[in-house]
Amino acid sequence: MKKLFIINYSLFILAAALLLLASCEKKPEDPQVGTYSSLVSITDNSIDEWGILPAEFVKEAKCMADAELLGLQSVKVYADKHYINLLVEPNMDDIMDRTWVPLHIYLNTDNSDATGGFGDRFTDANTDIMLEGAVFADGWVCNYDPAVFTWHGTIGGNGWEWTTDGDHNEDDCYGALVCAGNGIANSQFINGKIEIQILRSAIPANWSSENKFGIGVDIYQFDNLAGILPNASPTDSNPNGYTNKMTVTVDDH
Repeated sequence: MKKLFIINYSLFILAAALLLLASCEKKPEDPQVGTYSSLVSITDNSIDEWGILPAEFVKEAKCMADAELLGLQSVKVYADKHYINLLVEPNMDDIMDRTWVPLHIYLNTDNSDATGGFGDRFTDANTDIMLEGAVFADGWVCNYDPAVFTWHGTIGGNGWEWTTDGDHNEDDCYGALVCAGNGIANSQFINGKIEIQILRSAIPANWSSENKFGIGVDIYQFDNLAGILPNASPTDSNPNGYTNKMTVTVDDH
């Protein structure tokens, strides 16, 4: 990872932490995500429905046993006409410092390599949208209601290029398209897993007409990367174990 990237990201996350802290304290009283019905519920104190979802539409990534970073054990993704649903399993033995634990979701919304970038995490550098929100703060579980950022770097490029040049502050949500705490997502923490539901229409993006999109996640302990999914076994040529994001097909039935 380049030194410049580390410096830029550290400054970014310090500023974003101040903005996101209030949004993680409680769920919005009237969240946008409550508008539509779904096979997945994030208010039922259960994750049993993941065992009966249509298997052809559920994607899962599990952490490789020899991965360099072990902070994420698994993630499942199921998308319907309105929502992106995730079941994220952090490695609680690895995420020991829960003072500030951001979770990033990276989306190739248009299912195309002709847009997006951020090859710093995945070998398919085509991420158009990045969501950032906390899942733990000051040792407590947070409601995941992230800020939404878009890629501003070169197509297929690297670097933390999620904002335009110039100064950004809390007045413009540090360059986000959508500020944290706007009710675009909700979550619940059940049996060591984080169930997240995101309203897809609340993300300003060009979604693929093929009803497919790419998705990957990472988790931090403050500004230290702790886990990435999907991942691959590290090799001499790929010591970080980077791989492509998962491709999810939307269940539009």
